Amino acid sequence: MFDSAMLAAYLDRVGVSAPRRPTLHALRRVHRAHVAAMPYENLDIQLGRPIRLDADSLFAKFVAGGRGGYCYEHNGVMALALEAMGFDVRRVLGGVARETEGDGNWWNHMPLVVGFEGRHGGDRVEYLADAGIGTGFRDPLPVRNGSYRVGAFNFGVWNLGGDAWRCSIDPRVSNLTFDFTLAARRPEEFAERCRELSTSPESPFVKTLTVQNPREDDMWVLRARTLTVYDPRVPDFKTVRVVEDEDAFASLLRGRFNLTLDDADIAALWTKAAAQHEQKLAEERSEERKARAV
Repeated sequence: MFDSAMLAAYLDRVGVSAPRRPTLHALRRVHRAHVAAMPYENLDIQLGRPIRLDADSLFAKFVAGGRGGYCYEHNGVMALALEAMGFDVRRVLGGVARETEGDGNWWNHMPLVVGFEGRHGGDRVEYLADAGIGTGFRDPLPVRNGSYRVGAFNFGVWNLGGDAWRCSIDPRVSNLTFDFTLAARRPEEFAERCRELSTSPESPFVKTLTVQNPREDDMWVLRARTLTVYDPRVPDFKTVRVVEDEDAFASLLRGRFNLTLDDADIAALWTKAAAQHEQKLAEERSEERKARAV
């Protein structure tokens, strides 16, 4: 867990005061602040930098460095902070898109489960805490069958049998689910899969620059140069635009996404994003030609 100085710096980074007790209300407050302050992003992967999951490295990147990260990193940071605040939190096995792609997707995600003893001797209750899904939920969800409204978006949780559960993202945003189990796992158990996903040329995290951030009323998703804002207040539930140039790209990353990046990193990332955008356009043109030829 974080020591007292690291915890104080974390709380300052996310903009909340230390809770007096590890209550459900405090968990919601910290979870929401974490998601708001630190976006989901794979920029170090795009820059070819190693992803490290030890406490010092996570603190240096997220808290001192003004950055975000991807799932193992986000939930690693939040677990370290919650532990330091006295929460009963455990890292658990997750599998994004296991529903559609199979059991090989186990270990590609590391959610958190936070437990609370029931009042007056009542049944223990548990909540799914997860800052590592870029189009995910701002508030923790009960580990209990049901549909849950968080801000403008809908999420589902249901039991698959035994200690296996599934969480669904608002289908207006993504046809995405992830599965998780309830047994505690050690951070080092995820290291091999984290290394694979952050370095393999076949990994989606390597192929496409991504920055995402859910808010109460909308979700912002940047993939290469394409910015999609999911918002139930607009027609078709979303707006889509192409980021026009490097200056706009830099403004978006440093401004809306609140990321600390130097000019050299911005330039390198823009080169990556532009190349990925052109590749996508070429693939779309190729598909169109094939369709016309049929």
